[in-house]
Amino acid sequence: MGLRNAIEDIVVCGGAFFGDLQWRLASLPTRFGGLGICSAEDASSYAFVASRAQSWVLQDHILRECGGELLDSDYKGALENLHSSLPDLDLGGFYIKDTAPIKAQKILANALYGEIVKTVEEKFAFSPRQRAVFECLQAPHAQDFLSVVPIEGLGQCMSAVEYRAILKYRLMIPLFPADDPCPVCRKCCLDSFGEHAVHCKELPGFKYRHDLVRDVLYDVLKRAGISAKKEAPVNFLTDPLEGRSTLRPADILVFGWEGGKHACVDLTGVSPLVGLRDHGFVAGHAITKAEAGKVAKHEKACIENQHVFVPFAFDTFGALAPDAVRFLKRVQQVVSSNTAHVKGQNFVFSRVGFAIQKGVAVQLVARLPTIGL
Repeated sequence: MGLRNAIEDIVVCGGAFFGDLQWRLASLPTRFGGLGICSAEDASSYAFVASRAQSWVLQDHILRECGGELLDSDYKGALENLHSSLPDLDLGGFYIKDTAPIKAQKILANALYGEIVKTVEEKFAFSPRQRAVFECLQAPHAQDFLSVVPIEGLGQCMSAVEYRAILKYRLMIPLFPADDPCPVCRKCCLDSFGEHAVHCKELPGFKYRHDLVRDVLYDVLKRAGISAKKEAPVNFLTDPLEGRSTLRPADILVFGWEGGKHACVDLTGVSPLVGLRDHGFVAGHAITKAEAGKVAKHEKACIENQHVFVPFAFDTFGALAPDAVRFLKRVQQVVSSNTAHVKGQNFVFSRVGFAIQKGVAVQLVARLPTIGL
């Protein structure tokens, strides 16, 4: 309970709405949509078996002259308990030294948390919104921001208020009083979870999020040694329906990106929960739709002017559209070729992910600055 109480104090400062669901989400591994705060209760169900299996050869060497049976009652009992928790997992290899898996802990942890994820929706009787949020949290790259190293000089830091706001947003904790009319657009009500606050284009912070992600992406390119220019005038990016009256610069122009051609990178951020209905939600649909819209609007003009068009779509939970993922993976390859450390390339996705979440946090905090978060 000590760990749970500490996380609860960080997120809600002793306030309401941090229940079993929030703790379940926080204690899931990041690859399953959680915050990666492993609880002792979960780990205890598989850690002993994994430790024994992975150290079987060493145990055999140390106890080779004792003549005792390595498969003792404690280990057998632990395997039986594990089988009752994971009836579909084949544990046969764990009974024999020569067939014990090398990465036993990873295998068992994946199986356990995979089973938990299957039942969490039914256990907590998810609403349509909770179901949609949980799917969004499990999307690839949605949790990349958690692995960033806090460095103030790179903008990789948030205030306590901002970080608390983004944790509440992701843990499905109400942020604001429900049904207050939007003080800016006056077109709809501000929901308690802050969804309108992150997609209303007339509220403070909407453009800030776009510009923050653009600036961080540009900085990543610059540090990778990739020649690029921010807000570069190209004289052909426009809405085809409106003509040259809407000419605009490229968010980022990457020189010689593909076949000697410059690439126009156009960023767009969307909220995946806009227009959410009881049925039919598909995680990732919003960003792929936004990506397709950008392609339809600008790709033809780029091709006609000997440029490459790269749509860079992301959502408020940090998920990235396919073209954005491909773009960052290629940047990662450039970074990898320029550094001797394999882990040196990992910052690419984490920095962009952190910028997205910081932008969302600013929007949430700016919505009603007098509300205590």
